[in-house]
Amino acid sequence: MEEWNDKIVAWRKDLDAWQERFDNEYAKLARKRRGWFGKLSQGELDEIAALARQAAGEQQAVDSFRFITELCDAYLAEALPQNRAKTRAWIGSEALSTNAVWSYALQAIELLPRQANEAVLRRGLAAISIVDLRVDYNAFLSALGRLWIAARKAGLDPKPHFEAVAKLSNPGMGGGGACVGELLGNFAGTSYFRDNVRPQLPRAA
Repeated sequence: MEEWNDKIVAWRKDLDAWQERFDNEYAKLARKRRGWFGKLSQGELDEIAALARQAAGEQQAVDSFRFITELCDAYLAEALPQNRAKTRAWIGSEALSTNAVWSYALQAIELLPRQANEAVLRRGLAAISIVDLRVDYNAFLSALGRLWIAARKAGLDPKPHFEAVAKLSNPGMGGGGACVGELLGNFAGTSYFRDNVRPQLPRAA
């Protein structure tokens, strides 16, 4: 995956440029709306964010999704653990790229009911593996649980996929101070799974 370093650098520059456009548009729209109504509600802030995304260029989201899909496929196909470790480090070196890959993982949860196939599940798990616990630990567990539940409701067995991606993941301390490989491989045996996931599974699960 050596060639991915340059690709990630170029992609990150595009993300930076888009973020700057979004921030400028958001600030401009918020100032204008505040001038009319004063304090803004959450609904108004969400509307402003949607308008700012549109003004900044929605194509960036499409391009970024495609890029991360290709990155996840390459990560899943990579045989050398040191190359997968480099990918995790490249993505984790900046919050913007980490957040983009994490958002992709969360999108996989939303996609599974509409695209019930193993590729969506594997890519979502690959994105989680790449992020390597550089997010809030509780949010990490929640994403694993939601992905497992979404897979079962889509008629897929998530266990072999969790175990397969566990073998590709960081075997030691991840970005958040825990072992992603172990969490993925033994997720069904955790107390979090028992208390928060199993009660929400279909009866046949």
